[in-house]
Amino acid sequence: MRRLLLLLALLAAPVQARTVTATVYDPWYAGRPDYCTGRAYQHWGISAAHPWLPCGTRVTVTHRGRSLVVPIKDRCDCNSIDLSAGAAYRLGVPLDGIARVGIEY
Repeated sequence: MRRLLLLLALLAAPVQARTVTATVYDPWYAGRPDYCTGRAYQHWGISAAHPWLPCGTRVTVTHRGRSLVVPIKDRCDCNSIDLSAGAAYRLGVPLDGIARVGIEY
């Protein structure tokens, strides 16, 4: 019931857009289970971690004119969004650094 109410609240809520700092997952996490599904994290796959967005939320991430829809599959103790290497590469985010990106959810 709680999940249904949260889902209805998200569907009724307007799209939120903001600029945040994006980081890239460390390769050390490759193969380890993610928080949301328990499946092995794929370093070159398309996924992201966020501290409070619900699991499965699809986030549109934009960086320097490139956009990509990324599902939230994990939690992080970051203040922004943590991208998989595959998502970062497709967006042009440096794999060893940080970047300012726009997110919509």
